[in-house]
Amino acid sequence: MVKGFICEKTGEKIPFDDCLQCAKTRINRKLACPFDEATIFGMIFNETKRREGIITITMISGCPRATYIGRHYETYVYPSDLYWAFRGQIAHKILEEAKLHSDAIREKRFYKEWEGIQVSGQPDLIIPSQRVLKDYKTTKAVPSYRNKDGEVNAYENHKSQLNLYRWLVLVPYPIEEMEVIYYSMEETLICPVEIWPDESTRKSEMTVNRYFEENLIPLKMALDSETMPPYKRNWACDDYCGVSEICFRELKKEIMASRNIINFKKGEETNVSPNTLKKRIRSIS
Repeated sequence: MVKGFICEKTGEKIPFDDCLQCAKTRINRKLACPFDEATIFGMIFNETKRREGIITITMISGCPRATYIGRHYETYVYPSDLYWAFRGQIAHKILEEAKLHSDAIREKRFYKEWEGIQVSGQPDLIIPSQRVLKDYKTTKAVPSYRNKDGEVNAYENHKSQLNLYRWLVLVPYPIEEMEVIYYSMEETLICPVEIWPDESTRKSEMTVNRYFEENLIPLKMALDSETMPPYKRNWACDDYCGVSEICFRELKKEIMASRNIINFKKGEETNVSPNTLKKRIRSIS
């Protein structure tokens, strides 16, 4: 759970309320902090409102290791690490104000069970009369990869996210079209998203059930057993992960522990007793 910020200027760990007070009293101006009180409040609000115990579509289509760390570790992040999510909420706020469709369903949270596991999600926009589901994303750059038909593809994790949203809202809102609307600092782009088949025996085709088997079940098992999911590099690791410091610190421990175990199995340290080896592994953690 994110408990507060790491000050961009001093490196000090600060509770959310203290950081907000610093901005409100303009003390942060003396440090040349780039964030004012409204921006700080928005980032805090955006972070704390997501805290619910149920597994969400965003978690399933995101990084399981980051989800686990967020649930089991008290973390502090730089405000700049939360800025991208905050910037995305600006577009969502405009969407809330723009009542362009009388039957539009905006950011409503839905709940559904899959194999006894409760899942929740909050699609950006559903237009029931058109059977359309839309999601809005802010990015550094809009997608550029084109498929065989010459259409620009949405990013893979966003394709998965929308197909899971479609499954979530299918009753009472059948969806026949889906699209991601991307905003960068330079342009906007609408990317249609192909609907996954209900069933398929082809490995190249994804289905909701297959995706849940590959992603939801391991995440659920990791959270229930309090076992850190294995590291798997993804698009968020470099610039968008708020828990990368903890992730890499724990990864280093895992690598060192596994090396000690491998060396012991190979007999490379024949004079080391099992008890000594256990103490070494414990000392790493």
